[in-house]
Amino acid sequence: MLEALLFLFTGIIGMVTMGLMITSYKSNQFFNIFLMLIFVITSIRFLIHGSYELGLQIQLNPRIGYISILYLAVVPLFYLYYKSLVHGEGTFNFNSLKHFIFIVALYLINVIPLIRDSFLFYYGLLTNVFMMTLFIGFYIWKIYNLLSINLWNKTHIEVNCTHYNLVKKWTIYLFTLNTLSVIGVLTSFYIESFLGMPLSGKYMAIGLLLFWLFIYFKILISPEILYGLPILNKKLLILNNMETDQVSTSIEVNNSWELEPSNQKNRQDLKLHENIKSNIIGYVKRVDELSSEQFVFRNSKISVGEVASKLGVPTSHIVYLFKYHSKMTFSEYRMNSRIQDAIHLMMDGFLKMNTLEALAYKTGFSSYNPFFSAFKKITGLSPQEYLKTKIGVGSINHIKKEV
Repeated sequence: MLEALLFLFTGIIGMVTMGLMITSYKSNQFFNIFLMLIFVITSIRFLIHGSYELGLQIQLNPRIGYISILYLAVVPLFYLYYKSLVHGEGTFNFNSLKHFIFIVALYLINVIPLIRDSFLFYYGLLTNVFMMTLFIGFYIWKIYNLLSINLWNKTHIEVNCTHYNLVKKWTIYLFTLNTLSVIGVLTSFYIESFLGMPLSGKYMAIGLLLFWLFIYFKILISPEILYGLPILNKKLLILNNMETDQVSTSIEVNNSWELEPSNQKNRQDLKLHENIKSNIIGYVKRVDELSSEQFVFRNSKISVGEVASKLGVPTSHIVYLFKYHSKMTFSEYRMNSRIQDAIHLMMDGFLKMNTLEALAYKTGFSSYNPFFSAFKKITGLSPQEYLKTKIGVGSINHIKKEV
């Protein structure tokens, strides 16, 4: 009776948490579909168990059939959720479906008599337990690697420190509960298989339900954790007119930006302008910092979308920034940043131990030829001519010449 009531209560709390996420959709730009799917699956399962055990409904029997195998979907969904937290990719796409192939395959081999009665199930239910253990263990390992590399052990952060610490603590809290839940579920599976009971993971149900209540209540108490690492620009860029004069001066010096936009061409751009006009200076400052201090353009595949992700803002904001506030296109800005980076490396003696071709790769070019063309286009000189003019002939003798 107590267990059934706890199932029902946990399911109701899960529904309340889902309601919070849905009602905050418009204000939460990084609304996460993966976490929503996790809550949908778990809450419905808890409600079915609780209502059936209490006699509130008899149509849905949670103990019949192999449909419970499909509940394993929460395992890869948690991985996709953590991935979206650290990379800001909160949308479901066809590429995400590959994570559910095993679950579908496991379900099919259990419902197809020819396969279920074959040698694969020589050990009966233990076969399922073994395969599920490998599957869950694999994703726990993937999640741990993802979080430890990209979040927990990160020494340099590109986002608001307060929110970074909030997300870090949340992922540690959630991953700990995930791990304890996995231990509980697998223990239940092994006990149920040895006792010849249907595999349901309910043998340690009370402990598992308490873990889920901890997760639901944590979100209800601290809903800001739903924003993820690349948070809303209003949370990330705390401008409040701080250092406005100083930033404006730097913008005038590099002469790459225009604070007053040119005429917007369409209604969508006009609407976007109203949303981000107060943050333009902050965007400009942060883009220049990514270029000159964090050297993001050394990544040969960097795109406007990745720049937006590092800033924690929608791609449309950065597209708008370069469309109306930059004197260069994004491609031109990227090329110019790489050449300026190359010049600084040359002045710092990079070529004393490296070739010009190595310099091209270092600054993000795919080969020496596009580097040469870009360098001459921006400086008016070839790299060799620039070295002779700016550094001096004497220094040229120390430079490797393999190009």
